[in-house]
Amino acid sequence: MPHREHFSILVIEDNEGDFVLIEEFLLSEFEDATITHAQNYTVAQKLLVEKNIPYNVVLLDLSLPDKNGIELIYEIVNYSGNVPIIVLTGYIDFEFGVKSLSLGISDYLLKEELTALNLYKSIIYSVERKKITATLEESEKRVRSFAKQLSEIVEEERSRIAREIHDEFGQQLSGLKMSLSSLKKHADPSNDIEPVIDALLLDVNQSISTIRQIANELRPALLDKLGLFAAIEWLVNQFQNKSGIETRIYIDIDQPPIDKSVEINIFRIFQEVLTNISKHANASLVNIRVENNNGVVNMKIIDNGRGIKSSTLHNPMSMGLLNMTERANLIGAKLNISCSAQTGTMVELIFDVNVKERVPNKKALYY
Repeated sequence: MPHREHFSILVIEDNEGDFVLIEEFLLSEFEDATITHAQNYTVAQKLLVEKNIPYNVVLLDLSLPDKNGIELIYEIVNYSGNVPIIVLTGYIDFEFGVKSLSLGISDYLLKEELTALNLYKSIIYSVERKKITATLEESEKRVRSFAKQLSEIVEEERSRIAREIHDEFGQQLSGLKMSLSSLKKHADPSNDIEPVIDALLLDVNQSISTIRQIANELRPALLDKLGLFAAIEWLVNQFQNKSGIETRIYIDIDQPPIDKSVEINIFRIFQEVLTNISKHANASLVNIRVENNNGVVNMKIIDNGRGIKSSTLHNPMSMGLLNMTERANLIGAKLNISCSAQTGTMVELIFDVNVKERVPNKKALYY
């Protein structure tokens, strides 16, 4: 029984005989179909750009007189938007078929095996897959937007808490220190109170130092005042002092301006990597390189430790790795993690400052 829903189909085919056969197959399966024929790439491009007809599907022959092969696929995918594309070809090339699917093609059919039924099934399945994919992408977009807002709220709250700790507790302890110093000056030398005051002053000084450290870890003042690269240097110095692990750092003197929200996410990724190294890597040396190549910032953190276990690396519940991946996704950066027991672990973050619109990456790359 023919399909009753209206379908608008663009057939890009230069062979008139093949088009007549395809049209016959389509009309036998679709009761209400608008079939538009483009005999070459130039006509097809014009039809897709003008969008006078909202096509449900595009059937594409790969051997056109004015364009063919991979280049043709790239162009048609670009102009088709979310419209599914089914390749119809006379060439039996399995590897090429697989590659074309990775380029955005919905299906790959051989003309010599083409029947009305398998063409119909391919069209219906391709259209439904596109609908499901579009729904999932929209849902993912909403989740990413929520994650971005949540990240910004968390950072704002950390900044507020850091300020309050530094300003409120810091000032109170500074006032207490002044009072104890004044008390010491006016204390009776014959009493044994001076050693007690000295002990209290020592405790207050340690508390002031701890509060400053906590406030800095919550939101480093250098990040807001001097930017990402100065904050990374501070973080690395703190890491080396605390862990005792030798750390070598190189930061390119050509430092491009980076959006503040992006700086925060990159800094947090660095923070997470160094924390993981100190806790789990059993490393004795960490090399850090930050290079700028015409606005493409490449950041590498390499340790000589025991590497991350494969089970941990691919564990979706590993919160540290998940946090790094999501932060990289939010800013449209590429996060690559490679490791082995012989060479340790390398975490690479690649970020293009020239990109104006941030499109989240699908996932990090592990190998």
